[in-house]
Amino acid sequence: MIKALLVDDEPRARETLRAILERFFPDVSVLGEASGVEEAFVAITNLKPNTVFLDINMPDGTGFDLLKMFDNEMDFKVVFVTAFEEHALEAIKFSAFDYILKPINTNELRAAIEKLSTTLEESDEISVKLKAFFENVETPSQGKKKIVLKTNESIHLVPIQSIVRCEADGNYTKVLLDNQPKLLISKSLKYFEDMLQEFGFVRVHQSHLVNINHIVRVDKIDGGVLAFADGAQVPISVRKREQLLKMLSNL
Repeated sequence: MIKALLVDDEPRARETLRAILERFFPDVSVLGEASGVEEAFVAITNLKPNTVFLDINMPDGTGFDLLKMFDNEMDFKVVFVTAFEEHALEAIKFSAFDYILKPINTNELRAAIEKLSTTLEESDEISVKLKAFFENVETPSQGKKKIVLKTNESIHLVPIQSIVRCEADGNYTKVLLDNQPKLLISKSLKYFEDMLQEFGFVRVHQSHLVNINHIVRVDKIDGGVLAFADGAQVPISVRKREQLLKMLSNL
């Protein structure tokens, strides 16, 4: 059972979310509401929800200020409910927080709740996620941004430009890093393509997403092959060759 607290400074936003949850999601019990950071801190302490639906901007601080108040003692999951703010939303994505956008879409909310239902017992490593978020918000340079990657054993805070390439492995993706062990992540290659395409990554093959800044050579044999410093070779699909060559010419 998801035991939720709704935190938003707009009463109508809280009313809307509560109405949707109560109508469509019987496995969610709303324990209470809060309109700001201080009120939410007291409510979480007293009510002990296992999930907090959290707005970002409130009169007495931000949702991230609230999370920092719990530091490593946080024993609840977080779903941000926010209006679209491109910079903050990018940082939320790279920090591996869950989020839904205002106005609330029931299907997006359902996806978030289904994910919550399967992960309530898992450790969230909030300190790593918060570190990633604040570093990305405070870093205007795309080349210095970081992403949170979770394996079955650990959670990693990785500079995006240290990712050499990503390789599909069934429903998982192998993330190969510069001079570091590879990571096996339970996300599809399409997930990484959508996240990283603005950072110099290109899908050159059905099974391969590469960081063009790590390519050391393009061989024309067998229709086209990319070579990397670690000796790896990645094939180029015919339909991706023109896009790749155009990107390389702009470096």
